[in-house]
Amino acid sequence: MASTVYKGDLSEVTFGKECGLALKHGGFGGLQFQTNADGTQITFTGASAGFFDGSSQLRYPVGMLVGSQLRVKGASSFSLDDNATKGHVYTIVANSGATLTVSPPMKELNTSSNGDDELLIDSVGTPTIDVGSSYNAQAASSDESVLTDQFIGLAATVALPETKVEVKRSHVVGIGRDVVIQEPQRFSNEGGGLEIMMNSARWLYYALGREVIDVPSALMTPDPSGHGKVDIAAGDTFIGYTGTLSNLAAGEYVIVQDSTATDFPKDTPAAASKEWGADGLGIDMENTERTEIRQVLYIDTTTRRIHVEEPFYFNHLNTAYTLKRLKYDAASSNGSPNFETGAANFGTITNRQSRLLFSGSTLPSFSVESSIRTHNTGSYNGSNEGLAAPGSVNDSKQLTRVWKGCKVKDFSLAADADAEVKLSVNFDALYCYTDTGRLEDNNKGDRYTAHRMFENIGNSALNRKKAGIAPNTEKPYFFYNGQISSFGINIAQVTNFNLTGNNNAEAIYTIRGNSEAENRNSAGDSLEQIPFGGSRNANLMIEKTMEYELSMTVIASDPLIFHEFRTNRKHGFTEPITLTLTKAGKGANREEVIIVIDDYIITEAPLPIPEDKGVIKSELKIMPKHVRVISHDAFLHM
Repeated sequence: MASTVYKGDLSEVTFGKECGLALKHGGFGGLQFQTNADGTQITFTGASAGFFDGSSQLRYPVGMLVGSQLRVKGASSFSLDDNATKGHVYTIVANSGATLTVSPPMKELNTSSNGDDELLIDSVGTPTIDVGSSYNAQAASSDESVLTDQFIGLAATVALPETKVEVKRSHVVGIGRDVVIQEPQRFSNEGGGLEIMMNSARWLYYALGREVIDVPSALMTPDPSGHGKVDIAAGDTFIGYTGTLSNLAAGEYVIVQDSTATDFPKDTPAAASKEWGADGLGIDMENTERTEIRQVLYIDTTTRRIHVEEPFYFNHLNTAYTLKRLKYDAASSNGSPNFETGAANFGTITNRQSRLLFSGSTLPSFSVESSIRTHNTGSYNGSNEGLAAPGSVNDSKQLTRVWKGCKVKDFSLAADADAEVKLSVNFDALYCYTDTGRLEDNNKGDRYTAHRMFENIGNSALNRKKAGIAPNTEKPYFFYNGQISSFGINIAQVTNFNLTGNNNAEAIYTIRGNSEAENRNSAGDSLEQIPFGGSRNANLMIEKTMEYELSMTVIASDPLIFHEFRTNRKHGFTEPITLTLTKAGKGANREEVIIVIDDYIITEAPLPIPEDKGVIKSELKIMPKHVRVISHDAFLHM
C-alpha cells in the first residue's frame, strides 16, 4: 500500500553549477530575437539547435530564469539597450518556451536583432542549462530540467534554505489595540547547510572559490585542431575560435592549458621555479599556472563558440593557451579516472587528477534541488513514469524545488582520532523555484523532471562518475590515515583538528520594477514558479572578508609548541601547517587531500595539569591568513 505522507527515504537532494547564457544573433541554427511594442518581452525565432529546440524554444524550465540579470550587447540593432555604452541591466521576471519577460522595459521597441547583437544572462542565479530539457505547453508532456544532477556528498544532515516571509505589521491610532495593517514584504532563503563525511575536496572548492588543474598525462587524442584561438576573458561562458574546429564534441571536457603564472593568496613574492603545475605539485609552490577544465555543452559552428557548463575564472590570452580534451568512460579510456578494484592494485586511481584550490575574489554559485514524494515513483510527465498521475490512486504528490544563487557562507573541517573527517558547509540562496505543473488547469503533471541519484542519474558506472560518485570513491577520509606537520616537523600526538572559514557572504536586496501580472489557475492558485517575478527576493549574493581559524588538540611531549607560542612569532609559507589525508589502498596514486595553512600566529597554547593525572593536552588556537588545498582525486572538474 502506498504511503500517504512525505518520508525522508523518498526524498532526494542534488546540486549543480550555475552558468550564464550567451545568446548571439545567428547562433544555434539561426537565432533571432525581437522585442514587443512595449519592450517588456523578448521572443526567439529561427533557432533550432543547442540551447533551443526545433521551435526556437529555449531549453529552460518555465520560470527558472526569473531573477536572473540580463545584459544586452547592442552591436547592431540594440544600441539603446547596449550595456557597455548605456549601462542598462534588466531582470528576467518570466520565461516560457520562446519568450522572456524583462523589467524594466527595454529601450528598443519592436526591434529585431541583427549582426553581432547578443543577449548575456549572468551566471549567478542561473543553473547550468540542460540541452536535453524539453518544453511543452502541457505540463504532462514536458520534460524540463537543469543540470542539478550532481551527488551532494555523504550527507549526515541536510538543511534546506527554506523560504521565510517578512511581514509588515502596523497599529493605527483610534482603531483598538490589535494589528490593523498586515502585509507580506520581502522573501529570504536562509539557513541552508550540509554536514558530510568528507569523501572528496569538492565542497572546499565552493567554500574557497578557485580551482586550477594539472594537465594529466592521459588524454584523448588527437587534440582539438584546425581552429584559430581567441582570447578568453574571466567570466566568459564559452571559448571562441576562428576557422573550423575538429576533434571536440559535446559531453567531452576541454582543458584550457595555460602556464601563465597566477598568484594565490600568500605573503611572499613568487620564485621563478615554484609554479604549481609547471614546476611540481608540492606544498611549497609559491604561485600557480592557470589551467582550467570545463565540460562542453554545445559547439556552435556558426558563431564559432564552445559553450561550457561554468564560467572561466581567469583570463587566457590566445597566445598563451592550448586546448586538450578528455571525458568520462566506464573504465579508464579517454583519460577517464578509474578506481582499480583488483586485489593487486585496489584503491589505485588510474588517470588520477590533480588540482589546486584556493580563495578567490568571488565564489562560484550553485543550485540545490530537492524533491519529495509520498511513494517511490518518478515524475509524471513526457518521458517518465505514467503511474502517478495527479489525483490518481498512485499520485505521489511530488514537490520539486530548486534553490538558485547559492553561495557558501562558512565551512568547518573537523576530525577526531579514529573518526571520519567531517565537513560542514552553510549557505544561503537568492531564489526558490517551485514546479507548479500540478496546479495547471489541464493536463497536470510534473513539468520539471526531478533528479534521483540511483534511478535516473547514477544508474550505471559511467553515470555515477558523471554525477560525482564514482564507484568505490564514496568512502570518507579518516583521520587515522592522516598526517599533520607544523613548525617544520611532524606532530604525532594530535587528537583533533578543526579548521573553519567564514566568507561573510551577504544577500542584498535592491529596488527593481516588476509590472508582470501574476499567472493563476482557474481556482485562483498561483502558477508562478518564483512569486512576484523575484522582485521581493534578494538579487545579489556578495562575498566579503574571508577569515580562517584553526584549533588543534595536541598531547604535549616537548616544550617546542610553547616556545613557538610565547615568542609570538609569525609563521610564513616556509613552515606551513599541513593536514594530509590519504585513503587506504595499494600503490601511490590513491585519493589524497592536502590542506595547507600558512602565514599564521598561535594565539593560545595552554598547558593545564589534568585532574585525572593523565596526559597533558594543549588546546592550540591558531589564526591563519591563507588556506589552500591540493587534491588528487577521480573528478574531471569539481
